[in-house]
Amino acid sequence: MTDRETAELRARLVSELRARGDVRTARVASAFGRVPRHLFVTGAPPAEVYADRSITIKLDDGVPVSSSSQPAIMAQMIELLGLRGGERVLEIGTGSGYNAALLAELVGPQGAVTTIDIDDELVAAARRQLDAAGYANVRALVADGAGGDSSGAPFDAIVSTVGVEQIPAAWIAQLRTGGRLVAPLTIRSMQKVVAFERTARGLESDAVLDAAFIMLRGPSATQHGRTIALGDPTTTLHVLAPNATSLDADALVRALRGSAHDEHPVRHLDVRDAWEGFTMWLALHDDAFCRLSAQGTNATSGRVPNLVPGGATPYGVASTFGLAARGELVLLAAWGPGDVMLRRFGGGTGLIDRAQSAVSGWDDAGRPGNAALRIAVDDAGDTRVTVRPR
Repeated sequence: MTDRETAELRARLVSELRARGDVRTARVASAFGRVPRHLFVTGAPPAEVYADRSITIKLDDGVPVSSSSQPAIMAQMIELLGLRGGERVLEIGTGSGYNAALLAELVGPQGAVTTIDIDDELVAAARRQLDAAGYANVRALVADGAGGDSSGAPFDAIVSTVGVEQIPAAWIAQLRTGGRLVAPLTIRSMQKVVAFERTARGLESDAVLDAAFIMLRGPSATQHGRTIALGDPTTTLHVLAPNATSLDADALVRALRGSAHDEHPVRHLDVRDAWEGFTMWLALHDDAFCRLSAQGTNATSGRVPNLVPGGATPYGVASTFGLAARGELVLLAAWGPGDVMLRRFGGGTGLIDRAQSAVSGWDDAGRPGNAALRIAVDDAGDTRVTVRPR
């Protein structure tokens, strides 16, 4: 494919991102228009590279451990950084190097970008790709991302392209007061992209988005929940730590393979409601909250409920949320063109009543979503989440 043809594909992607509001400013549009993603994601045809989708770039035993993120969420996160030029930026999770190149475009020659990844193979490949695309000024380091880069601190902005269950204290210490930090943060098993401003007290959120990112790897990665395999490694249940010891994995497997009972929520609930508001409300208010994920045939067969209408996603993954107790599951299942049912497997613990009560509580509170969340992180990395009243 010629340079002109790839430039046309790139321009088409920028137009799509602007039309949907993912790209809001001319500066970010220019960066996406200039950086050649096909030089960073080399294992896919250009037409696929310039589609608005994530692309896996490394697998470990068949499990994705690194990807080039979907351009839409990359654009949204970069917009939240508010870069004007000349900033010192730290990126956690190098991946292909494409996001670092976008950041380099935005900070310009007076700024500096450092990108960190624990995977030496990924960093070596990204280094080659950054050099080939004309971004030799980006620093690419092999290190545990949780430790940040003290030698380059203080930073004006920090962005993580990997998920964390706790904002590392090093990131907070290395960010100047008034600086911006954008990261995928898992809050009681629910992952949200959160934009923070550094204050004298730590971090204060001012924007929350929905997204799904591969989690931070390495010895410093924290894990507040527990993951239980249900029958085989392709079907997993992630639960909050207080609930983990009371669950009976064998009974949950039997329940999931048995008959299911569907019940309409006591208040109307559609897929958007579930993703953008109710699941976080449920996570914050019930320790039995869980996230169920399946891959392969367990996802495509429909046995595992999915919170995406039409079955498994294009990547062959089914995912949903709900409550788990001993040998019972109550899960959110897409139903019809976009509504949600409560699907019960097993019984005897009263979970369906608890789920219905949560639906009522969320509705009575004004159906709060991402905009109602306020997330504060102190200097030690401890997180406090509140829901702004209606």
